[in-house]
Amino acid sequence: MSGVEKEKEKEKGSSGTTKTPADFLKSIRGRPVVVKLNSGVDYRGILACLDGYMNIAMEQTEEYVNGQLKNKYGDAFIRGNNVLYISTSKRTLAEGA
Repeated sequence: MSGVEKEKEKEKGSSGTTKTPADFLKSIRGRPVVVKLNSGVDYRGILACLDGYMNIAMEQTEEYVNGQLKNKYGDAFIRGNNVLYISTSKRTLAEGA
């Protein structure tokens, strides 16, 4: 088995299907996420939706600058070209994600 085949095997879930980044993004809709911008600012909230350009709509959004809570928004819209990464939050927002 080649190295590429081994990597593909690692990517397969328990059902034997390959998980793509698009599958991951679809699976986290409605869940708490952290969105890190190129500027270093973090937005934490519930992922409402996103598109192919990585434009993001979030609910119950909190803005963190240098790890400090700076602002709270009901809804937030982030243009995709500003996004460094999207991560699932390990804790719920009520626990201080």
